[in-house]
Amino acid sequence: MVEVLEGLRTIRIADADGLDTEVYILECEEGLILVDVGFTPLCHENIQSELDDMGKTWDDVKMIIITHAHGDHINNLAQVRELTDAEVIIGEGDEDKLFERTGIRADIILGQGDVIGACGNIEIVHVPGHSDGNLSLYLHKHKAIIAGDTIFGDSDGVLEAPPEKYCSDVDLAAKSLKTLALYDFDKLLLSHGKNTYSGAKEKVLKLIEACA
Repeated sequence: MVEVLEGLRTIRIADADGLDTEVYILECEEGLILVDVGFTPLCHENIQSELDDMGKTWDDVKMIIITHAHGDHINNLAQVRELTDAEVIIGEGDEDKLFERTGIRADIILGQGDVIGACGNIEIVHVPGHSDGNLSLYLHKHKAIIAGDTIFGDSDGVLEAPPEKYCSDVDLAAKSLKTLALYDFDKLLLSHGKNTYSGAKEKVLKLIEACA
């Protein structure tokens, strides 16, 4: 639980299938944006603790961005939505699964290149394969990408494409990584694995080459 960039906090919420799992809070003039919501009561408590440390409440959360409709990212959504009444955003292709698994319909469905006009602009990067609507977020202000599960990492910061057992189409997940090369970024923030705060694009380009 730490502010890793100005106005951007990472919260380690739990282990999912033996993997560290993190969600993110963006502190914008327009209010707080929560990226993913976790899946257990402990996840919820850890987000609550971070809000407490910030001097904020659930009412300050105005937007929830779901990177993809897998359980470890969405299972707490109904509870969080009730507490916040925030807009829910998801990538095009995952909206039906989100509703099936949580009972919550997304308010906004976005695709490649769409921009959320908050926190200096957040651009949607559609990277299908891990799920149909899997997305990453390009933060223009920070030249950073919140990757979600588009990329996994280990404790040493070594990057890999999403493992096959977690993907709807593992080959597409690897091929889609090339979309990230279109962006000017230096920092890469993951849901599972060690974040990179310098030289991230070079590492991602090497991963893309290895997956080609």
